[in-house]
Amino acid sequence: MDTARDLARGDPWQESLERSLKRRERARRPGPATQPERAPAESKPRSGRRRTDEPTWPDVWATLQVWTERALAARSRLPALGPKSVAGVALLAAILASSLAKGGPQASTPTARADASRAAFISHRSQLTSPGSGAAVRAAGGCPLAVDPTGYTNPLLGATVKPERIDQGVDYAGAGTLVAIGPATVTYVGTSNTGWPGAFIEFKLLAGADAGCYVFYAEGVVPADGLSVGQQLAAGQPVATIIPKYPTGIELGWGSGRGTKTYAKVAGQWSPEDDHNDVASPAGRSFSDLIAALGGPPGKVEG
Repeated sequence: MDTARDLARGDPWQESLERSLKRRERARRPGPATQPERAPAESKPRSGRRRTDEPTWPDVWATLQVWTERALAARSRLPALGPKSVAGVALLAAILASSLAKGGPQASTPTARADASRAAFISHRSQLTSPGSGAAVRAAGGCPLAVDPTGYTNPLLGATVKPERIDQGVDYAGAGTLVAIGPATVTYVGTSNTGWPGAFIEFKLLAGADAGCYVFYAEGVVPADGLSVGQQLAAGQPVATIIPKYPTGIELGWGSGRGTKTYAKVAGQWSPEDDHNDVASPAGRSFSDLIAALGGPPGKVEG
């Protein structure tokens, strides 16, 4: 659908309504046994209770049918919507129909406007918190992986990095210092036998939208001096130093609180085949989005 072209013509709802009414008029051509049609409602005298330009429910239904046909025709060009997004769209459609029946958007009630805002928030929130199913979230300790930067610090604030692929987390190459995203407790510090090509550091966030979630920094990093399990961290406090030109670079992402396993691994979002095909896990995309929201460079989707 060419939205710009439709908007330039004037009122797309009125044009859609007129086209729909014309099609229905042609479909009702009387046959030999057909009763004579009544004169159009517009030709009858109206009482003072309804404005002549106010759409009726049949008009609203016809308009919605036209827009539904357009949506179906454009479906192949749109991304698939999740259940929450579909619910949000359905709610908005219902509010729109009610608004039209009552005289247009300008006549909508405060309740209807509040419902529309709530539906938009639900749709937006479902996009931000969609890294895993309910079962996956429970498997990783109930962490929602919300992309909300409020109260958090960019972990790459003290580093100069080049973003690379998104996999279980987000890969980078560069140098500098990695800092804590927010108030946290260190839950793992390892420099050998981690199952990774290098070190693995993890901490649990204590505040913000992702309180209770784990964050890991792995591979080409050296723990900050004295960093130990159980240590309390403040937002922006140094956690690790990047080893320049390390063969595998570094990786940052959502942890699981289960040793050196990532959220993506525990939630069933990651496999050796995904690694081979450069698949970006939902958890990896979520962490990349959070870094971007905090002002850092997001990772790249390569698969």
